Amino acid sequence: MLDPTALFQWEPHIDQRTLRADTLVVTLGSYVDAGHSQRLVDSQLMEHLPNRVLGRFDTDQVIDYAGRRPTIHFDRDHFAAYDKPEITLHLLTDRDGRDFLLLNGPEPSLQWERMAEGVRHVIDQLDVQRTYLVQSMPAPAPHTRPVAVTRFASDPELVADEAPVLGTFQLSASFPGLLTLRLGEAGHDVLGLVAHVPHYIADNDYPDAAAALLTTLREIATLAVPVDGLDLAAGIMRAQIDTQVSESEELGEMVGALERGYDHFVSERQVRNAENASLPSADEIGEQFEQFLADLGTDEPDADQLP
Repeated sequence: MLDPTALFQWEPHIDQRTLRADTLVVTLGSYVDAGHSQRLVDSQLMEHLPNRVLGRFDTDQVIDYAGRRPTIHFDRDHFAAYDKPEITLHLLTDRDGRDFLLLNGPEPSLQWERMAEGVRHVIDQLDVQRTYLVQSMPAPAPHTRPVAVTRFASDPELVADEAPVLGTFQLSASFPGLLTLRLGEAGHDVLGLVAHVPHYIADNDYPDAAAALLTTLREIATLAVPVDGLDLAAGIMRAQIDTQVSESEELGEMVGALERGYDHFVSERQVRNAENASLPSADEIGEQFEQFLADLGTDEPDADQLP
């Protein structure tokens, strides 16, 4: 492997030795940015919170330009500008004054192992304690219901309070998946958040999904991140979809079927989570067993009962 530390370049004015942040949020692309959720989350954070660029990864090393061509601007008789892909590390300050990191940009196409090791090196330098991967996927979900956000983690204990939604299966890999695996192997805590975006709107902006991801991030990472404006944009989008659905009997039937499936999914998930919460943890079982053994040791017969 080529030197992974050479992939990342700090901004000239940054002294990384003076920086510390215990939380990293990652919005690198995955299979598909369903509902443009990652882009909307990025915009929301960057536009509403104080931020500055700390450094960048060398995209020339990890992006396949021919496979995912960037945009270049042509003005009548000449090329005027080029939208260079960037994988950038930012330092943001939430509304409570707490600093955290944001790593965003397109999904790396090449040198995944080197890139993952490069991210781990930056995490070690800045003393990051937990990394949150924020992403979305197309799902058989209706726009008339709240956006479900499911979780995955580098260590199952990090999501032990939530019953798994999916089973065991194989799928094509993504860089966030590999990053979760490699960071977990190195002893770093990683928690992923996945918003379920209605499949029939996955190619368009879906602010509901971005709002759901940020709301979940606020709850589990205790980050005071804003959702200002997303609710209004989400309401407008739902109204537009409602209009289209009302004009098509076929679409109405599809949404009705998705509503019934979603309600069944939520009901079963609540039951599984309740059952999961009622089960004692491994540590609790161990403590109870130790107490049981201790009780056995103190339950000795009285002297007058001996033969």
